[in-house]
Amino acid sequence: MIYLICFDRPYRHAHHYIGSTNNLSERIHEHEHGRGARLMAVITEAGIHWQVAATFEGGRKEERKFKNRKNAAQLCPNCGAKFQERQRTQKREQRARRRAERKGAR
Repeated sequence: MIYLICFDRPYRHAHHYIGSTNNLSERIHEHEHGRGARLMAVITEAGIHWQVAATFEGGRKEERKFKNRKNAAQLCPNCGAKFQERQRTQKREQRARRRAERKGAR
């Protein structure tokens, strides 16, 4: 099983953690006590709260594919809508800049 953890606030560049396990409750217990993944230990030490936001079928191989895609925010039900809205806003701004540049070139 693959799981996605969403942090209540970012730690440096990290907003999410993706991991895999055969026993989610045991793995969550390890994360809560600062054991396991270094990022989760640092998050715990920093006092950042987190929650399991989603789970997916798969193992280590699929976990690597998820991590390589670098799109955890899109996969996160908590952050996905915000991420998509930010992308739409950026695209609108780009189109407006291009239109302004074309008008200025006339």
